[in-house]
This record gives sequence, C-alpha cells and structure tokens, in this order.
Amino acid sequence: MSDDRFLGEILVRRLGIADARLEPLYAVARERGARLLDLIVSQDIAEDGKVAEALAMEAGLPFLATVEPDRIATALAMRVPIAFAKARRVIVLAESDEAVQVAVADPFEVTAIDDLRVLFDKSIDPVVAPGDKIVDAINRVYEREAGGGELESEEEATDDVVASDILDSDDDAPVIRWVNSLFLQAMKERASDIHIEPEEREVLVRFRIDGDLHVKRRAPRAFMGSIISRIKIESDLNIAEKRLPQDGRIAKKIAGRSFDIRVSTIPTSRGYERVVMRLLNKSSVLLDLPDLGFSPRDYALMDQLIHKPDGIILVTGPTGSGKTTTLYACLNRINKPDINILTAEDPVEYELAGIHQVHVQAKIGLTFASALRAFLRQDPDVVMVGEIRDKETVEIAVNASLTGHLVLSTIHTNDAPGAITRMLDMGVEPFLLRSSIVGILAQRLVRVLCPSCKVPYEATPFELEELGLTDERRRTRALRAQNLQSRYFPRTVSEVDILETCEARPIFYKPRGCEKCANIGFTGRRGIYELMLMDEAIAPLVLKAADAQTIKRRAIEYGMDTMRDDGARKVLRGMTSVEEVLAATQEDLAAEPESLRGRPDASFGQEA
Repeated sequence: MSDDRFLGEILVRRLGIADARLEPLYAVARERGARLLDLIVSQDIAEDGKVAEALAMEAGLPFLATVEPDRIATALAMRVPIAFAKARRVIVLAESDEAVQVAVADPFEVTAIDDLRVLFDKSIDPVVAPGDKIVDAINRVYEREAGGGELESEEEATDDVVASDILDSDDDAPVIRWVNSLFLQAMKERASDIHIEPEEREVLVRFRIDGDLHVKRRAPRAFMGSIISRIKIESDLNIAEKRLPQDGRIAKKIAGRSFDIRVSTIPTSRGYERVVMRLLNKSSVLLDLPDLGFSPRDYALMDQLIHKPDGIILVTGPTGSGKTTTLYACLNRINKPDINILTAEDPVEYELAGIHQVHVQAKIGLTFASALRAFLRQDPDVVMVGEIRDKETVEIAVNASLTGHLVLSTIHTNDAPGAITRMLDMGVEPFLLRSSIVGILAQRLVRVLCPSCKVPYEATPFELEELGLTDERRRTRALRAQNLQSRYFPRTVSEVDILETCEARPIFYKPRGCEKCANIGFTGRRGIYELMLMDEAIAPLVLKAADAQTIKRRAIEYGMDTMRDDGARKVLRGMTSVEEVLAATQEDLAAEPESLRGRPDASFGQEA
C-alpha cells in the first residue's frame, strides 16, 4: 500500500484539506490496517470522486469518473483473482496485443500494478477511478460467473445488487446467494437494519435508511422457511425452535468492511418468524467531538465538561438518536495513556483502542450495576455506563461521581430537564443530583439533505415563526445567549451565531431526489442538540424537585439553546429541511417561556 503521509500531502495540496484533519487518521489507519483513502471518504472529509481525481492529476494519469461493468468482459476480468481485485481495488477494463488497461483507486500502489504486469506478461496502462465505483464494478462483473437472484420474485428480477466478500464461497445454493446479496445491498445503501417479514403471499424485505423504512425486495413466500433457516444457522440459533423469540449475532466481511450483525427473531400469526437484523459497521471510523455538529458554544461547553475530573454527564434521547455515538466521541476525545477508562455496554458496538470494555449479560448476573460496582475496584478515572435503567445503577453512578470519577451514561427521556425528573423518580435525593450532575445533553437525529439535488427557496413567515427565527425572538435569544457565554468563556468563543445574523427572509432548502440519494432527497443524518448545565440557574430548582417544564423554562431564560434552536442553525446552513427539524422537536415550543417571544424581563440575569 502507498505511504499514508505521502497520499495525505497530495490531498492537502490538491484539495485544500487541512492537515490537522488528516493527522488523527494516520494513527487510525496504522492501528487498524485501514486505508487512509477509505477513512477520508467515510469521515466526509472529501468525496471519493474528488480524491481519485486529485490522485490522477498528481500521477499524470487519465481519470475515469465511473466504471461501466457492462463494457467489461467477464472472462478478462476474472483472470485476476477476486480476492486480489477487492484487496487492491483494481479491475481490468480491456486488453490489446501490447497492453492491459486497468482501473485503479490508488495509482501510487505500484506493487499491485507490478503484480498485474507479471500476471498478464504485458505492460499495464492504469487509469484512476473512484474506489467505490471499482468495488461496485467488481461485484457486478464477478457475479455474472457466480449467477444469482433465483429467489427474486418477478417484480425484482432486474435487481443487480450482489455480494462481494460473502460470495467468495463456492456454495451454489440460491438461498445462500440471496441472503448474501441482501447483506451487500444493505451495506451499499447505508441501511442500519434489515427487516424480513412474512406476508400472505410473499416475503417482504425492508431496509431502515436514515431512520425511515423502505421496501427493497420481495420473494415468493415458499422460500421464507429456507431464508430464516439460513439466517439462524449463521447466527447460531436453534432452527427447530419457532415458538419463542431468539437473539443471535453474525460476523460478516462485506466489500472489505467488517460487520457485526445482531439478529432477532419473533414468531408471528402468519406461521413464519419475523427477522430483524441490525448492521454495525466495525470498520467505520469513530467520530471525534468536533465532527458531531455542535454549535461553537456548545462544543466548547462539552469539551469543558468531558475534561472535568468528576461528575456525571448524561446523554438523553429516544432509541436510535445517536447517544452511543456521542459517548464514543467523548471517550475518543479524552482517551490518553495516562487515563484509565472502563465501559459497560449492551452490546459493545465498537472496540476502542486503549479503553477496556465489558459486555453486560443480565442472564448471568453481569448487569450495568454489578459492572459499575466492579469498575470502582479497578482504579478508573472515567467510567461509561451504557444506560441508567434502575435505582441501583443510578445510586452507584452518583456515588462514583462524588468519589472522584467522571461518569458518562445515557438515559431515555425526551429532553435534558426530563433526565432530572426521571432520576428523582428513581429515588435519588435532590441534593445528590445537584452535587453529582455537571451537564445533560439531549439530542435527536435529522436527515441531511442530498447536496446534489436539494432545492433552494425563500423561507415563509410561518416557517420562521415555527423555527423561532422572527426578529424579536432572535434579539431576545441573543441577549440571553450572551449572558451565558459571559459566565463561562467570555474570550474563548467569539464566533457570531448564525441565528443572530440570518436575514429577514433567508434561503432554505427542501429535498427533491436524484440518483445519488436513491430519489429519497436525503443522505445521512446529523444530530441536533440541547445542552443543559447544572449551574446556579438550575441548581435551586433541582433542590426543590421542580418539574421538567419549569426547569426547562429556567434553562432557556438563562441561555440554553433548545434542540429546535440548533435545528434552526442547520436549516439556515442548508444542511436539513424545516420539516425534519419540526418533526424532531415537537415538544420544544410548549416549554418555551412567554418572555422569550417578547422583550426580556428586567430581572433577567440578576440571579446569575
């Protein structure tokens, strides 16, 4: 493989990428044996096509924006072993008497080109193409020889998505090929879950992509039993047991990426079991705190919180709102050789170098509470507990924070103040919460508009009102935000907030749909956040065991941005749509103080 720093210097020079953004990726590539180019693309630092074009210019080679499998002779391509082609991301395009034309993702990986020269005993004419286009072409060309798709119903007979690494086996069973191709299709379309559902006359397959379910495949109902049996065999479940729910796991390598697939089956009234599989990409790069999308002020506050020596930091939100990703980013930020970090998770979704992780298993007595209790005898500096579910866990977490440990955890509530009332309901004394909690972060995920097809339009007065972007509301918010900023970091964060500088009728964007986003209009998701600090404004209410709405109103009056405020920022930046933010933040308007809609009262800020 090419030297990573050499490639990095090319991209810094050709694409203007900041060298500081590449520096942490060098270590990740070295530790995991991953490609730097893959890390750059997965981190959204640069598009695959732009990277390939920059490398082509540097090498003085032709650039091919796409690779067309239909123009590649199967017999010619298959002279290169599929394992080699995928590992080096090369595919043979054409052959003449004098030379062989080959598409490569990395033109500076000269060892691969030398190997091809020996294999064909001819000179090699390389052209540079995006790595994802080459991998896709390899999948399609090599699949022609393997055959497949026998299980597709007539409506899906044209489906051209096939498997790559998982087709390396010589098994010709159509069920195996169908299940394998299903995994690859899910990976290519960025699905987080695969639902296999028995219907009256067919098998229905739905993918959850960016939070929404989409029908992707159908197969004759007669194959349902074979499909379920195949999945059960791979996940080491009991094939004969069809009356009870079962849970298992599958380890797969798909297109060079390692996936941990969690499998769940339940019996249904239709006579067959329903299967849901969650895909965890273990090859993906963990996000760092700056990559999560915080506003400059909230990022500075979070960075302060996670560097505190003790206290509890809670991340709250519904299932699937990205809480675990946020916790991993926090741990990634503070992970150093001189800090002992322990985590208890259910399950361990990603393995973090330098951090010791425990998979809790309630059926053998290893619960969050028992793991946390054992952690305190392991001399930890930082402890992460996957979830606070019961009184025992919360009491141990509070005691740990009060004895000099930083504790990070999640709790299921709708917003940040709701975490206070939930812990009070669990039986924790108010004075203990006041002394232990240092900050609570609530979050949701909103879909990101496809940059290739989003449509600009002028914001309507109704949309501005709903997002809190009226002139009066923004002036009031600015005064309160300045008060909070002056209390915590008067000089460290000077960036002007986009909420305070937006025009009276700003330009918003809405989805349209194109080939790049599968006509959905969105690609990927990003968090919107609400960070509440346990400061002199909130502490008196906690000691009085006030309700969540009262606490939230006080927090807003003293400068806290709601999730709707943060969503409005991302709408103004063209990142997401108004509908996405409003759908994710229905409860925010109900909690907003009336004074925020008008002039600030005269007493504002005096208690602080």
